[in-house]
Amino acid sequence: MAQNLVNALSLGAIYALFAMGLSIAWAGLNVLNLAHGAIFMVGALTAWLMTDSFPGVSFILVLPAAVVVCGLIALLMELLVFRPIRRRAVDEHQRTLTTVIATVATAALLVAAAEQLTGGQPRGLPEGLFSVQTFRVAGVQVSDIQLVIIAVAVLASAGIAWFLTRSRQGRALRALSFDRDTAKLTGVSVDRLSALTITATGAVAGLAGVLLAVQVNAVDATMGESLLFKAFAVIIIAGVGSIGATVLAAVALAVIETAVVAYWVSDLRDVVVFGLIIAFLLVRPQGIAGRGWQRA
Repeated sequence: MAQNLVNALSLGAIYALFAMGLSIAWAGLNVLNLAHGAIFMVGALTAWLMTDSFPGVSFILVLPAAVVVCGLIALLMELLVFRPIRRRAVDEHQRTLTTVIATVATAALLVAAAEQLTGGQPRGLPEGLFSVQTFRVAGVQVSDIQLVIIAVAVLASAGIAWFLTRSRQGRALRALSFDRDTAKLTGVSVDRLSALTITATGAVAGLAGVLLAVQVNAVDATMGESLLFKAFAVIIIAGVGSIGATVLAAVALAVIETAVVAYWVSDLRDVVVFGLIIAFLLVRPQGIAGRGWQRA
């Protein structure tokens, strides 16, 4: 039981890291970025490309490099996709629909490029990149990468919560979600704020991608697709934009999945997730944290 809980906590930490960025962009900018999973995959892919091209490269270099690459890809999406759509869309509905279509196309492009680079086969990372050590605590086997993942998720969620509630840019993002026109009149630059937010969410997705790749020792072009589905489940359960609820929902979902695999039928894991999504949409569509950021 305790061993499964530790495994669920590390899995939930990955879910939380991934879902937080998607939730913030959705709540603050009304951007549903369906390429978020592909950017996550690029983080893992960057780690593999660096270790393949530069044998013996340190994890200390690989991790920030992947974060920077994913942040830059997200920034390019803002400059080349989100910003032109935002400026040319006739109304909010057209902007939302066009954004969804554009992000699906971007995701397909990134996945296709990754498949070319990997030859369409899963790739492993060298054992020397992160020498995973395991030790026992109260009879429970814990690896150092699990502790790193959990610690990073805690620090990232605390940092994002501080950014949203304490920083000038975070308060501006919340103001933008309440009333875009009023926020503009008070001097909020939508373009600058969007660039900052989208870049940050991409960087965090890349961070999660590297950590998961190291933990499972595998990089696959489609590894972000299933995680995108799990992130939507987390956001629906938590409510859009709530960092604390997102972390709780991510851990709860991971615990439920781990329990289904360990004590029931592993093939039913995704079925249970679908059931949770449907249940929350029917009973509490606003999520456990309520409606969160209200868009005017």
